[in-house]
Amino acid sequence: MNLPLALYIVLLTAAGLAPLRWALAAYLTLATVDFYTGYGGIGILNALKGLVFPAVLLWRLRAYSGHTKPIVAPIAWLLLVSYVAIASFWSLFPLSAAKLAGEMIGSFLICLAFLRATKGEYLTPSIVLPATAGVLAVAILRSAFLPGYGDTPDRFTGFTSAQTFAALLAALFALALCSSRLRPSVRVVTCTVIAAAMVLNGSRVWLLGLLLMLILALVLSSVATWFKICSLGLAVLLGVAMVAASEPIFRFLAQESRSNRIAALITAIDEGDRKAAGLGTFLFRRQLNARTLDALGSSSTVQLLFGHGTSNGRLLLGDMKRGIGDPNRAVHDEWLRILYEWGIVGLLMWLAFLGSIAAFAWSGVRTDSRGYAKPLLVYLPAFLLALLGENILAGAGHAENIGFILLIAIAGISHRRSAPWTFTYTEDVSLHATVASS
Repeated sequence: MNLPLALYIVLLTAAGLAPLRWALAAYLTLATVDFYTGYGGIGILNALKGLVFPAVLLWRLRAYSGHTKPIVAPIAWLLLVSYVAIASFWSLFPLSAAKLAGEMIGSFLICLAFLRATKGEYLTPSIVLPATAGVLAVAILRSAFLPGYGDTPDRFTGFTSAQTFAALLAALFALALCSSRLRPSVRVVTCTVIAAAMVLNGSRVWLLGLLLMLILALVLSSVATWFKICSLGLAVLLGVAMVAASEPIFRFLAQESRSNRIAALITAIDEGDRKAAGLGTFLFRRQLNARTLDALGSSSTVQLLFGHGTSNGRLLLGDMKRGIGDPNRAVHDEWLRILYEWGIVGLLMWLAFLGSIAAFAWSGVRTDSRGYAKPLLVYLPAFLLALLGENILAGAGHAENIGFILLIAIAGISHRRSAPWTFTYTEDVSLHATVASS
């Protein structure tokens, strides 16, 4: 326990006192150090990271306050937070419900702070290099000294769960993949390192997400159509070759299945073993999702419309031994959790937020050739897929959603008329002429 605590103190101090460019990198790295306190709460250290520090960061960046014309995304998010607070009145876990609303506010503050940081040119796509180095360094320290902290020893992760760590890796991958301001060699090396870390991490959903990002990035790229067709054709030929050589490949995967979840999953599918360890928590999640659907099917009209109450998803676990104590992380499928706890009204608010983010990213890609919004657009399909097994709402300052917030802030650069090409400020000559003439 001394190592994660020491890392927390060092990184939080750096985030609070270091020059802003390095403070932001330290804060992103800090997201991989989690002090989960179970059923009782998020812990004072997590509260400092997710609620107090964002307010401090906003104060440090107060010179860059003020925003462009209103957009739908923050309005939709604040409406959802308000509804979460209202639904806490019929919650059986009021303390957990209050914490969830507080964490959602914390995520909003982090996003505001990151947006200000992009205005001050402290937060740019180049943040991916120190952030990736810091995140991987934390994971190496955990593997070397405390391999059982947060997850099983065979998974490459920080001082947090492997699935949440993978979410941050995926966001950094999207940023490195699509940031045209970085040299191609740097992008290739960074993406390769992150992909290797993802394989060692063992997250099947996020590894599939990386493949989706690669395909979407290729489709959105400005390379010639013939190159896109040839690349897809080469991928198909590679797949055919792997099938042709399946026997030695599966023999190798079987050997690796004891130490790698991805290899274990492929081996279990090949052998038709639906109860193998390679399926991880699939069977538990399937049973829990079935319970959730049954509960929705037997709900009253009022419950379907307005939900069963914030954090009441914990009731769905019943006598199941698996699962964690925090009511806000009981239902692992965020889509089903939202529908069960907040009903159709809450689901519509959530869809309005996601739709506004997608429109925000797409508009940025169409109007800004510099590509600041492209990482967010490429990341979104993987993010939406991961919500089938990931809780991101209760995660202010944590690895599960801070990467998503980072990409939103970077995409915000594309929506400013004076967004810099190389992050060098230029004066508006016409403005000075107007002032002089007056």
